[in-house]
Amino acid sequence: MPDELVPEGAALAKPLDDPSLYPGLDPTNLRHRLRDFPDQCRTAWAEASAFSLPPSYAGARRVVVAGMGGSAIGGDLLADLASLEDSPPIVVSRDYRIPGYVDEDTLVLACSYSGETEETISAFRQALSQGAKVVAVTGGGTLAAEAQEHDVPVFRVTYKGEPRSALGYSFIVPAVLLMKLGLVSDKARDFDEAMPILDGLVPELAEGCPSTGNAAKALAADLLDKLVDIYGAGIFHGVARRWKTQFNENSKVWSAFESLPEAHHNSVVGYPLPAGVKDRTFVLLLTPGHLHPRTRLRYEITHSLLEREAIHRRRLEGRGEGPLSQMLSTILLGDYVSYYLALLQGINPSPVSVIDYVKERLTNPT
Repeated sequence: MPDELVPEGAALAKPLDDPSLYPGLDPTNLRHRLRDFPDQCRTAWAEASAFSLPPSYAGARRVVVAGMGGSAIGGDLLADLASLEDSPPIVVSRDYRIPGYVDEDTLVLACSYSGETEETISAFRQALSQGAKVVAVTGGGTLAAEAQEHDVPVFRVTYKGEPRSALGYSFIVPAVLLMKLGLVSDKARDFDEAMPILDGLVPELAEGCPSTGNAAKALAADLLDKLVDIYGAGIFHGVARRWKTQFNENSKVWSAFESLPEAHHNSVVGYPLPAGVKDRTFVLLLTPGHLHPRTRLRYEITHSLLEREAIHRRRLEGRGEGPLSQMLSTILLGDYVSYYLALLQGINPSPVSVIDYVKERLTNPT
């Protein structure tokens, strides 16, 4: 959680304590889906544990997760989690084409919540043509139909909501499937630690908790009218990306994410921003407990550089000892912050009309 429990924005967050605010700005009840995140993770774990895969899939030597948006972010998180052990390489492919090295020794997880994501359908077809071991993770649509036609295993996502709200499925399901195949180690103990932590965190962040003790509400107020840049390292690479995309989709604001130590080879040179930009920039340093000592030092250096340039900044940490606990707790905080930031702007966080516009233009390019 934040290095100060309640940031400076607590006073500005007071409107979020009014219960009458929520039905009007959140008519589709995204707040309920945030609150149900721990149970969604449990359901995804149970359903994936009961799902059968061909025994031959256990022989995969590499893994490619093909997906876009909220259906792809789980692959990033899985790759970060698996990086702590001796596992096959996991690559996330966000494109119409999959890597040329995909072959019969490659497990391809084609992930599309709707089953109609054109990039993922294209990647799925290419994976079949290259002889890969393929699994479709989807709610239905064209992807499910074509998978069934080719006798490809289909994990059905039954969760109802926005694709980005189904993170329990896009992350936990691939993790459990790889665990069942012996491609990553057993995560049951880590998962069992994470769930009570999430259960305890939800009441601290949900709309019923006053802004004076609600870190998510107060941080959202601090970020109002700011350009938000999120830093992550190690197991928080994908977590930082998740924060960025949640600010984009929920809050409807510009945001970016950076990785350490890479940022020390380029981004830091741009810290002496023009005053007008500097005053409206806020950097969040997401700091995992599992870090190379030199990377931990780089966090301290980054903080001091930002302080020297008088750029708004805040350090945030996850909860728990295990990597899964730290990742999921930090993700839940970010989801709530992006939700409250939307409400403070008077915006319904659920619709993504610009994405709908892009899809329409692609369907009717003229």
